[in-house]
Amino acid sequence: MQPQPNHDESVRQDFVTDLRAFLTDEIFTKIAPYYEKNVQPEFVKEKNRKPKDKSEVRDLMLKDKSYQSWSLLQRLSQQMMFTSVIDTVERTLSDLIERLKQHNSLGTLELDNEVKIPKYLTAYDIHQQPGGYHTEKIEDDIAPGVVYDISLPIYSRNSMGDENDLLSQAIIGHIQKYIKLPKPERILDLGCAIGNSTLPFAKIYPNAEIHGIDVASPCLRYAHARANALGVTAHFSQQNAEQTNFENETFDLITSCLLLHETSHSAIPKIINEAYRLLKPGGWMMHLDVYPFHKQVIEPLYDFLKDWEIINNNENFSGALRNMNLQQIFEDAGFNKDTIEFTSAAAVAQYTKGYTGDFYLKLPIYLAQKLKIA
Repeated sequence: MQPQPNHDESVRQDFVTDLRAFLTDEIFTKIAPYYEKNVQPEFVKEKNRKPKDKSEVRDLMLKDKSYQSWSLLQRLSQQMMFTSVIDTVERTLSDLIERLKQHNSLGTLELDNEVKIPKYLTAYDIHQQPGGYHTEKIEDDIAPGVVYDISLPIYSRNSMGDENDLLSQAIIGHIQKYIKLPKPERILDLGCAIGNSTLPFAKIYPNAEIHGIDVASPCLRYAHARANALGVTAHFSQQNAEQTNFENETFDLITSCLLLHETSHSAIPKIINEAYRLLKPGGWMMHLDVYPFHKQVIEPLYDFLKDWEIINNNENFSGALRNMNLQQIFEDAGFNKDTIEFTSAAAVAQYTKGYTGDFYLKLPIYLAQKLKIA
């Protein structure tokens, strides 16, 4: 189902990939020594102390022309990434939609135009993807899903694997090494988008019934066609993870990849409560996301740099998630504190050989088990 870029599109996409690598490997790594040599000394000279927090660092760095240049180029490279792949998608979209209609024999697709897209997804274009993941412009539109699929290798610098499934592979690796989960009968992937986080579970548990839900119908259409093109059976439906139409105690395993930090303060408890309702006794909930699961003492410069995506790349809720008490939210939902664990995907590197996404393997995993009633 992936469109193939023509020569000029391919060259442009390669350029953006290399530009992003240059900005990360060659420039970003020099920000700290530059700051310590050229920015901080002036502050120390004036205040007779170092900056005490990220807000003081921000006041300094946002006035610095060298940092301004890197930040602008980094933001522009994200925009260039999308425009470079959109050309390919727009040129091939009619053909892709025809392919979509041919690939529909495996699994199911249920769309519901009554599902309201949450404001936290409509207020701005997440990651700067034009129109976000939910906007439809033509009948049977799949463009947002395709744009996301073919931009991921550029964004991650080809670290997500051939099927962009590194993150769910990390969850599977953690399960295999630490959970020893009995073969599940039913699995639910929340915020499944294009199904790249859903299908690996269908492959590792071929006898399980696999469900993926999302609010974005263009992504779900593409997910269904993509699954069929890959010969994998999965069931996709348009639902909000805050409140689904599944019956109580339906699933043995509920997962999400990079969902929580795209939601809101009010949505997080609802999603966790819904997961608890849907889990069978003894079932597990596992969320892989982007920010540390406990507060750490962080150098003010690095604390400031961690917020770059929030301020410049429309990751508005990410910083708020970092400060939420997820432990208490899990306990309030009904999970016993003895089953709640915040760990790291780094431990599963041996299960993801062939992937180069070391950063992604260090992402935190939040997990909890619904206890069986004695």
